[in-house]
This record gives sequence, structure tokens and C-alpha cells, in this order.
Amino acid sequence: MKKIISFLMALVMLFSLAACGSDGGTTTKANEDRKVKETLTVTISGEPTSLCPHAVGQLNAYIVDFCLYDTLLKKDSSGKISANLATSWEQVDDTHIRLHLRDDVKFSNGDKMTAEDVVFTIKTITEHATTKSTYARFDGENTKAEDDKTVLLVLKQPFAAVYDFLTHPYSSIIDKKVYEAVGADKYGQEPLGTGPYVMEKWTSGSNILLKRNDNYWGEKGNSAYINVKIIAEQSNRFMELETGGTDIALSISTNDAKRLAEDKNLELKTVPSYQVVFIALNQTKDETSNLKIRQALAHATDTKQIAQLVYGEYGQVGDSAMAPGVPEYQSQTIYEYNVDKAKALLAEAGYPNGITLTGRVQTNADFEKIAGMIPNMWAKAGITIEIPVYDKATYTEKGKENGGTNISVSSQNATTGNAYQAVGTMFTTTATNGLINNRDEKLEDLIKAAGAEFNDAKRKELYGEVQKYIIENVMIIPVAFTMQVSGISVNVQNYEASPSNTPYLPQIFVYEK
Repeated sequence: MKKIISFLMALVMLFSLAACGSDGGTTTKANEDRKVKETLTVTISGEPTSLCPHAVGQLNAYIVDFCLYDTLLKKDSSGKISANLATSWEQVDDTHIRLHLRDDVKFSNGDKMTAEDVVFTIKTITEHATTKSTYARFDGENTKAEDDKTVLLVLKQPFAAVYDFLTHPYSSIIDKKVYEAVGADKYGQEPLGTGPYVMEKWTSGSNILLKRNDNYWGEKGNSAYINVKIIAEQSNRFMELETGGTDIALSISTNDAKRLAEDKNLELKTVPSYQVVFIALNQTKDETSNLKIRQALAHATDTKQIAQLVYGEYGQVGDSAMAPGVPEYQSQTIYEYNVDKAKALLAEAGYPNGITLTGRVQTNADFEKIAGMIPNMWAKAGITIEIPVYDKATYTEKGKENGGTNISVSSQNATTGNAYQAVGTMFTTTATNGLINNRDEKLEDLIKAAGAEFNDAKRKELYGEVQKYIIENVMIIPVAFTMQVSGISVNVQNYEASPSNTPYLPQIFVYEK
């Protein structure tokens, strides 16, 4: 009970921030009596495969992209959307938005940003394999530049999440001339944006060094350099923080959190995340296309035990397909843990003597713990499964081979805090992540109706129907809602814990000891 209450109190604090209507978190300027370190060092959990903003869907890439690029609109820590590269905008009708652009923005190579770059970016994200399902409602073909400073953004159908999606790093504006000349791969290794930092050096497997862009059109970065270290192991990231090798360590394990909190030189930073950890059930595999089998799997899974053992006080049992921090979240009645019901449902589905399934999990300490608990738990109901651990590339390939695996231990992080990003990018029939492979047209229609609704109350009601349908039909088995757990040196200033685990680094600086 204490764990649940503390998690809910943290959520109340998160919503209080969202309700305050401020222009963002309060940032401080350096005290002239204290020396500021030239380089801010931040440690992340993995190396981005590309820094072309629309090429990869990786949180570690987003963290760096927010330093190198700008989006048309931005969302601050209060949840308020405001001007950025676009100074203003008007909604012409349900499918047309006119955006007015800044006239003083240059890419870091000196090229001036124009409406043509914006139109090219929109068209690219509607066509690229990584982003086309996310931006399926954007009409890149008919979006056009009305003049050098004005863009008419066209949607294929009404889409209430459009403004949130214009704050996502996927929609970071790229240099049309350079991108067309070099292509996505080279652009991703030699990124070129309009942001407050530029890439100085990328040492693969080690670090990405960013240098402040002193010609930046907006507020300059607070640190002369940002050194982004890449350390995959959670325990090693904590050790790096503990020994002073980094100023900020993201994604600290719950096992190390207590030690971190007790260290007088460090500060534990937590915030309820937008992440839902779940077991995904593949609709295109014969076994898991059967509702009775999916229901059996839900009854065979003791999610309370898993959430407690894996996340402890830094998580709670999941009961929906979107996290409580998303405004449209609604708690659902989840399937009770009941082995006898699981056995009975398997028998009804034609498997009285049990069933053998396939699974996969990507390298991640917490997910691996969950994957390790499932086989013994499910064996009690007569379900046999192995869940191998794969690196990202192999995990992705295994999701494509022979229609993928029956189940995957995974998560969805709605980085913008938007309900459509929570469910629309994973449960629609156009989703390309290979987890659910939904073919259910009724769910598709429910998501479309919710996504098109601009009235807040009606939209919440519709997304409630979406969540209920997903849970009742066991598209996923929600396991946990989690906290983002990170650690910083006590000398770090202006760090704001991010529900999406993508803190804005340009505003941060750190004092010398």
C-alpha cells in the first residue's frame, strides 16, 4: 500500500506541474562566485544508431537530437505547447494549419532555414520507414510552402495530436539541400540542425561530444560542451556517477537507487514515466491470434508479483495500455491471476495438454528479469516458452522472421505525453514495430475516432473505449507503470526529470567541486 500511495503522490505532483500553466520550469543562472565546468558530462544507456532525427526511434538518440535540432513547436515541463521555429499558427480548418516561421534561423553550416526545408521535412517523415506509421495522418504530398516564411500543413483527416507531434524529435527540421546531397545514412553520422549545439566528435562505442552553437538563434546553451558517454550496463553507469566520472547518469537501476539516495554528493531524481511495460501478444501467429489463448496467458501471469520484484517502490502494477501521466488514461479491470482459469481456457482452445510458444526480449536489465520469471509462472498452467535475450538488431530481425514470435517483453513510451502516441503508433494496422501486428478493424476504427476528436472530454471518453477494448481482448498484458530513475551530482543545476526520459540538456550546467 505504501508503494502505491507514494507512486500516486508522485503522479499528483506531475499533474500539478501540468496544471500550473507556466512557461516551463524555473532555470537558474550561474553564481558568479562559483566556477562552472566547461563540459557537462551525461551518461546514457546505449549508442544511437543514427542522429538523423527521423531515422531511428531511440530515446538515446532523442536526447542528443534535442541539442542538435529544433522542432516547429515545443512543449515545456508544464505540458504547454508554444512557438519555436514557428512563431505562430492558425488552424484554417480540420485538416489545414498555416504555420508562420522565424526569419532569423540558420543551420549550423550557415544555410538559412526556409519554408522549403520545413515542407521537405514533413514529406520525409511521412515516407521514411521509421516514421511513416507515426505520421500517417500527415499529408506530406500536399503540404506546401506559400512563401519563404509560411507553410500550409495538410492532414489526411482531422488529427487532434498534430501539435504534440510537431514537438517530437522525429519532426526536427533538416536541411533539404544537404540531405538530398548526402542521404539519410551520412546525415545521421554528420548531423546538421538549427539547434543550440553542434556535434564536435562522435567516437563510436564511447561518447558523443557536442559543442555550443554560439550562432544559435535562441537562448544559448549553458555549458560550453556536453559530453554524452555511452555505458550500457546500469550498474556501471551508477559507478561512473559515484566515482565522479559523470555529472548525470540516466536510467539507474532500482537496485542502485537506494545507495544513490544515501550518497551526500549525489541526488536521486525520479518522476512517473510515460512508459507502460507489457507482454505483447502477436496477432498474426496462429496460437496468439486465438482470444482464449491470450486470455489464458493473462490469467497465467502474476503481474503483481512481477511488478513488485522487478520495480519495487519505483513502479506499480499496470492496468491499461497508456500510463497514468497521459491525460486520457483510464484504469481498466485486468485479468486476475488464476492458474485454473488459464488451464480451462487452454482446454477450450483445443490445448488440454498444454501449449508451446515462442518469445523474445531485447537487452534490458528489467525486461530480462521479467522474461526470466514468465516461463516458470506459465509452466504452472501448462504453457512452455523460452524467451531468448537479443541485441536490438537481432531482436528486430526475430520480429520479422516467420511472422515474429508469439510474445515479446517490451514497453511503449509516449514521449510527447499524447494518448495517440501511446496507442495509435502501436495498435493500428499500419504500425511497423512487429509487436502486436493488429488486424482488428474495430480497434482501428476506435483509435481513428479518438484521434480525430478535438473536444477534450469526448476524446477522453473515446480513448477510454480504446483502452477497454485493448485490455478485454488481451492485445497486451500490462505489467507495470514505472518511474524514471536517474542520478545527478549535487553540483548540477537546472536538471528537470523527464517523464519520457529525455531531459533537456542545453539548459543544464554544473559547478566545479
